[in-house]
Amino acid sequence: MQINKCKALKLARALPALSRRKRRKVYLFTLRFLLPAILFLFILSACQSHDSAAYVFDNYIYRLSNSLQVKRETVGIVKLLPSYPSRRNLQKNIPRISINLLEFLRLSECELQRHIGQRNGALGRVMESTQQLIYDVTFLSLAKQCLTQLQPGSTLANTLQTAYEHKLTYFPASAWNATFASKEFNYLFSLGAKPLSLTAVKEQPLQLNNALAKLTRGYRRLLNEEWVEDFLTNIETHYQIIESSKRLGEIRLSLQVATHTLREADSLLLARTKKNPLCQKQQGNSQFTIVNAVFHKYYIGQVQPYIAALHQQSSSVFLEIDELLAIQQAPVNIVSFWGEVYHSNNSEWQGFNRAVKTHTLNWQALLRQCGKLPS
Repeated sequence: MQINKCKALKLARALPALSRRKRRKVYLFTLRFLLPAILFLFILSACQSHDSAAYVFDNYIYRLSNSLQVKRETVGIVKLLPSYPSRRNLQKNIPRISINLLEFLRLSECELQRHIGQRNGALGRVMESTQQLIYDVTFLSLAKQCLTQLQPGSTLANTLQTAYEHKLTYFPASAWNATFASKEFNYLFSLGAKPLSLTAVKEQPLQLNNALAKLTRGYRRLLNEEWVEDFLTNIETHYQIIESSKRLGEIRLSLQVATHTLREADSLLLARTKKNPLCQKQQGNSQFTIVNAVFHKYYIGQVQPYIAALHQQSSSVFLEIDELLAIQQAPVNIVSFWGEVYHSNNSEWQGFNRAVKTHTLNWQALLRQCGKLPS
């Protein structure tokens, strides 16, 4: 009995050590294998946020495919969207004109002399397009005033008149460079973004629309030779709003994912209504109950509010862009680009609208087949 007690005592002392070794092995196994897997799942779930457009549309197709018992198949290839033309290809060349230095010094009685001096300074040589526009507008306004102070027909008056007419001739190009050829508009249209989330698509870009509308009104007056000072004072604020997001890029990517998903969903609905009807003699069944639940919970509850908000947001922003573009002398490359996005029958905008209409009709056909129509 004594020997057994000793063995039992040694075994009892050995157990914690074995337990510690096992715990250490478990800890190392967790670090080496389980932790990376957990982190991967965490990252994957973060990439597919339930608020993202990708999750909403992918989840809708998954639920629809399962409820209809139709295998999901890829519909066509998602084509790359045409990029906004580069600034280099959009900017218009404006020939420079210089005033003879001696004649420039003789303008000392005019405020224009100081303005020209600013342009010839170090900062004046590196002006952004909006600053160049402000300079040109101020030049035209001050030159017009100065001409009234000079003797008509004098050499100086004739030189200044030539400079004035030159600036006036190329002012539409200056206005163009400050809008659609500017870095702010290039950023606004950038496709280096993601589709709008459920939250973002419901937030109408009122500030952006307001900024674009004010630019349209201001530029229309400037192009009619109304040199509006209050517009120029606030113009940088409008451009800051325009450059605050890649909203046009986000909208176009959202239209693309919505259009493609609705077409994929249509292929599932058509497979049941034409090849393998869901209901016979307009009589519902247990499977239709599941499909109907998907219709109300995922299409009516999630997808339809998204596409409705996207339609409202797109139409308002596109209209503001279209009006600003209409008052300018747009080059061929931007006209072609805007046609692909908004104007042509095969544009991204028209394709989205057709996809929404077609999908609605396909749901109606399936529900009608089962003796039900959405109220």
